[in-house]
Amino acid sequence: MIEGKVLGERYKVESLIGGGGMANVYLGFDTILKREVAIKVLKFEYATDDDFIRRFHREAQNATSLSHPNIVTIYDVDDENDIYYMVMEYVDGMTLKKYIQLYSPIDPSEAVVIVEQIAEAIQHAHDHHIIHRDIKPQNILITQDKQVKVTDFGIALALSSTSMTQTNAVLGSVHYLSPEQARGGLANTKSDIYSLGIVLFELLTGRLPFSGQSAVSVALKHLQQVVPPVKKWAEDVPQSVENVVLKSTAKDPLNRYQSMDEFIEDLRTVLDEDRLHEAPFIIPVEPGDETIQMPIMKDGVFHGKVEEDTVVHQKTSPTPEVKDKVVSNDPKKVASKKRKRWIVGGSIAVAVLLISILFSLFVLPIILQPDDVELIDLTNRDIEEAIRWLENNNLSYEIDEVFDASIAENIVMSHEPSAGRFVKEDSIVELVVSLGEEPVVFSDYTGQSYTQVERLLLSKDYQNVQRIDVYSDEPVGTILNQVEPAAGEAVRPKETIVVFEVSVGKRMVTLDDLTGLNELEAREYLTDKKLVANVNETHHETIGKGDVVSQSPNGGTEVEEGSVVNLTISLGEKEKPIINREEEVMVEYTLDDLPRSDEETEDNPPEGIPQEIRIYIEDRGRKLTDAYQVQMITADTTFRIPLEIEPGSQAVYRIERDDQVVIQQTVRYQDVESGE
Repeated sequence: MIEGKVLGERYKVESLIGGGGMANVYLGFDTILKREVAIKVLKFEYATDDDFIRRFHREAQNATSLSHPNIVTIYDVDDENDIYYMVMEYVDGMTLKKYIQLYSPIDPSEAVVIVEQIAEAIQHAHDHHIIHRDIKPQNILITQDKQVKVTDFGIALALSSTSMTQTNAVLGSVHYLSPEQARGGLANTKSDIYSLGIVLFELLTGRLPFSGQSAVSVALKHLQQVVPPVKKWAEDVPQSVENVVLKSTAKDPLNRYQSMDEFIEDLRTVLDEDRLHEAPFIIPVEPGDETIQMPIMKDGVFHGKVEEDTVVHQKTSPTPEVKDKVVSNDPKKVASKKRKRWIVGGSIAVAVLLISILFSLFVLPIILQPDDVELIDLTNRDIEEAIRWLENNNLSYEIDEVFDASIAENIVMSHEPSAGRFVKEDSIVELVVSLGEEPVVFSDYTGQSYTQVERLLLSKDYQNVQRIDVYSDEPVGTILNQVEPAAGEAVRPKETIVVFEVSVGKRMVTLDDLTGLNELEAREYLTDKKLVANVNETHHETIGKGDVVSQSPNGGTEVEEGSVVNLTISLGEKEKPIINREEEVMVEYTLDDLPRSDEETEDNPPEGIPQEIRIYIEDRGRKLTDAYQVQMITADTTFRIPLEIEPGSQAVYRIERDDQVVIQQTVRYQDVESGE
């Protein structure tokens, strides 16, 4: 199991989401860029096969050389312990094949938009000298917003400007195979145009133009038969749109669009009003290209005759001049020579046609001979798993859906041919798939008794009936609301969860003590209990602003839902005024720090020397960093210091004398208020 592994120390493999002939595709996660990715992993049985490894690398090389919004982006390619993987853009959608199965026939306007996106992607590849060679709905992804992404360049052909090489193997899916590919010829850009024309046919009609019991029979139809009219299954398709199908699927590449650009240009005007009823596209017939009626060959012998008026033209050279010869004018001899020339020419033509017929009957079937596939038992498997197995083994399928209550939805009930049978590749396997239990219409039970309704539903095979109790004025047990399913909705009883809202009568509420909660908390509590708040406000010295001071009724009281509860909310303390106070402070003039001479004593002091006094204040509007007052003194001096103090705060003043702090005092609001 590869699920759960981390590749390249970066890409975590999560779950299988698809698969093909040589590789499986997993949903992954890029642990570095934190995004979902698709991881294509070469199947383990091919991990040692050089041919498959080369093809895997070729797909990566082809795709990484392309950058277009309609081509899946390749992020990384690597191998690890024989695990060859390719990390790609994850496209959240489905294959175009699945889209056709779900929604066909597709409206012509939508089909044109889808095909134009595919064509632009393929033209981008052609511009880079890459032919896809396997255009089919299984290799095209479509997102929910209808963006198209082309993928799987595994058998794409890389061309150079001077040479083109290709083996004689027939490549591509037989239902979308161009005639030149079917006969083992060289694929070119017009081969992709043919395949895209088949895709457009399938979008418009919901079916393939050619079907058969084997790949050989389908391939021969691509070689020999004209694509049937789209209008046979889709009458409303405009002639202009059908003409695109006819021209792109012409047997002779010369009669198709000569480039994808030409195809796109025609497609962009195909729904214009003046083109909707244009004349049908008819392949031009050159002189000499008329159909030749061939004799029937049976048991190696031709029966019937070649029509007399069939003329075979042969290139002739000028007759050299003949000298010394007598030319006979005998009519019988001339006629004899003409008959001989006619017989020789006719014989050559018949020989060429015979070789072509023998090639188609014996050589081509050998080239296209499909392998035998042994059918496994697909019963009791999910339809997606069954389809994946069939597609991986190149088998087609048809689905018949039936209701069956005993088998889960989307599970295969039976299939024909049955398990163990051998069938040719591209054979059709008929799958019978369960739709599960047949839906019934759910009734409206609101207003009825839950007990009676529950009993009724259980008798009808509903296995999960639930109730949600709701207080209301309605009588106890009454269904108030049908939560799910809604009345009139189609449901499967065994798979359906039924939920009703049921009345349990009026609710009584026991009040909590709300004192101490803030107003928002108290209101949320009352709202949650379906009670109504009536708020009053008052100042309170100890209970903070916005908190509940009291309630009525008190906590513990039982009240009816919807009752009014009175709340008293604190406004906090009454607002206090700012105190403006003036402090009187005397600063002494001191001689202690003054220098003295020998004659100077305390009894004989020196003459007064000025001292610098600095006063700093921190209060409502000032900071201690800035001096409020600077003054020189030569004697004791009294200063008046104004203070502005806010409620709950304090003021500080500091006095310095000659840069020495002599006084620092703190004045608190509450001290001033109390008179201290």
